Amino acid sequence: MRLDEDGLTTETQAEIRQDLIDRLEAQFGVNVKTKAESQLGQIINITTELDALTQQAAADVYRSFDPNGATYRALDARLALTGSVRSGAQRSWATGTLTATGACIIPDGSLIKNLSDDSLWELTSGDADFSSGPGTLPATFTAVEVGPYEANAGTSWEIVSVITGWDSFTNPTDDANIGRLREADGTARKRRLTELHAQGQGPLATIQGVVSKVEGVVGVRAYHNPATYPVDADGIPFKAFNVVVETTPSTPTTATEQAIYEAIWGAMTAGGQAYGTDYSGTVVDSEGVDQPVAFDVVSQVDIVLEIDLVTSTAEGTVTPNIEDIVAEQVLEVALADHKVPGRDVLTLDYQGIVHAMVEAGTISGVDGVNVRMAISPASPTAVTKIPIDIREKADFDSVNITVAEV
Repeated sequence: MRLDEDGLTTETQAEIRQDLIDRLEAQFGVNVKTKAESQLGQIINITTELDALTQQAAADVYRSFDPNGATYRALDARLALTGSVRSGAQRSWATGTLTATGACIIPDGSLIKNLSDDSLWELTSGDADFSSGPGTLPATFTAVEVGPYEANAGTSWEIVSVITGWDSFTNPTDDANIGRLREADGTARKRRLTELHAQGQGPLATIQGVVSKVEGVVGVRAYHNPATYPVDADGIPFKAFNVVVETTPSTPTTATEQAIYEAIWGAMTAGGQAYGTDYSGTVVDSEGVDQPVAFDVVSQVDIVLEIDLVTSTAEGTVTPNIEDIVAEQVLEVALADHKVPGRDVLTLDYQGIVHAMVEAGTISGVDGVNVRMAISPASPTAVTKIPIDIREKADFDSVNITVAEV
């Protein structure tokens, strides 16, 4: 093992063993017994194994000083050197419908249980007021514990906080937005680079980098209208900035809301207008003057997909359960590709998913693909794309993806 201008170089256990044997033979002669069955051979094996473990530990320490190679706590230390902080754990949340059979008020924080895994979820969209009598109201429930708790559309729920008149909560059309235990190493490294170079990429990247550090923010996009008066096609006033965020829970807390105001104002420094229609507040500047700041939150658009697999003319064998296999892959890719707002939904993407599966040998017996799409509750039709507004994000749920053989 050596450390020089080329970095740290380590040896394999076999190389360490051979080097030790060469030294022993040079000292005691070539007839010295070094085979594994001899006592000296056993000592050599033990010694070289310990040396190899020591070199591996040294390599791990050396690698931990590189932000692109560090992991776990060492990566947290490297992130801190440039002002980045690993995002904490996130809770899952699900939207659906509250039903009451009598007059009642269901307070924020009321609990239900997911019967598929017994996890507890709390109402986070505010008090549900049924004081005028029976009816239904939209609501958002967030898992009490952090982590990737699932609740697909049609999940069975049980009321825990018993309130007279409260009948049920259902999520018939939307899967839950899955949380996480902590930000993964790869994601943290990527975000560090974004934040590190934001200043050199212009004001939009700077705003996005600063706002992304706010606790509770899971996604952010910043837009600017530099040339169109009085407003551009997206409704942004001339010379104004529009910050669009996604938070967990989906309705930001008061603390998160104010932290976003502070982050936007700090990133904008002395110029521009922070435009938005969803949330408006103020930040006290260095001269003690209240400055208006606003932002928007992401609105999710439910996408309905119908995919026909043309297998009737296939010469090859059709993969068993091909509909379920394709539907699962489409959902996985769609969720990964539409993590940011403003990305249009393209028919070509889903034809490409099936084509890639055929090329990879995951499925067989498919001669063609027909895709129909729509925004729920409209019926799917054959379109080239579905335009998504800059303040919207395409949302995909298992219940809204149908795959059939034709």
